[in-house]
Amino acid sequence: MIDTEKLKTIDAETVLDVLNVPYRKTGDRIMAIATYRDERTASISIQEIGGKWLWKDFGGGCGGSWIDLVMAVNNLDYLEAIKFLNNIENAGVHMENREKKNFSFGRQEKKSNSIKISSISDVTDKDLIDYLHSRAIPFMPDWLKQVDYTVIKDNKTYLNSAVGIKNSAGGYAVRNQKIKMNIGKSAYSLFAKDSKKELVFVAEGMFDGLSIAEKMKNNRLYDLIILNSTNNLNSEVIKILSGYKNIILVLDNDVSGKEAQNEISRQVKNVNIHKLTFKAKDLNEAFVLKEKIGVAVCR
Repeated sequence: MIDTEKLKTIDAETVLDVLNVPYRKTGDRIMAIATYRDERTASISIQEIGGKWLWKDFGGGCGGSWIDLVMAVNNLDYLEAIKFLNNIENAGVHMENREKKNFSFGRQEKKSNSIKISSISDVTDKDLIDYLHSRAIPFMPDWLKQVDYTVIKDNKTYLNSAVGIKNSAGGYAVRNQKIKMNIGKSAYSLFAKDSKKELVFVAEGMFDGLSIAEKMKNNRLYDLIILNSTNNLNSEVIKILSGYKNIILVLDNDVSGKEAQNEISRQVKNVNIHKLTFKAKDLNEAFVLKEKIGVAVCR
């Protein structure tokens, strides 16, 4: 059983480094950038109180423990955030004995060697394949890769593997049984094969995109955009979508998913827009539950 209270005591620099959140130490607190929204000035204040680290985002009006921060930054649910932190804890990457340093928000001083990709290949790891099967994904499209990476802490190297997809900024969204995170900058992913731009699916997450690929494995003439977070729905994505004849939205049944649907419907003109409908949290969960999936007109 995972000790959630212990997860709240993990060293601040360790958590922020793994999350790729820029920060600096100011007196007895740490100030950090809210990477889950468009922010350039640090608004997150982090302090150790009673042996546990707590944070408050004064710009967004939210806060809590490391669990809440992981949920916000990596767009995870509560259980996924606990697993993410537990993976850090089990990796033994605490930095309690490391010399404390102050970090500015300058790009040149942001650490980039905490997590490093060592190789990209087709998916062959048995545990990863079993993980895909457990998520109702027996089909692996050519854009799904195995990402082998290292976590470097205190001059020790920890090896891990995950399934991943490359995004438009050159980073990778990666997942395995224990983690959901980005290596490099978070951005949308575009997989294009339809030269006539007849149809594009817009999925919120990697496994939703994989569920689409599984459903459409006998029909390759479609394009796919995976947002990797609704935060990545920007003007560039809207411009891409505006060039298609038909759009099918595959977004989560939550507030951010509905907001993304409304934004696309409002900004993308003269395009037929539909959405997949299901009762589950997202399309992949609907696949796992073998739920009936419908189609509805958005506009």
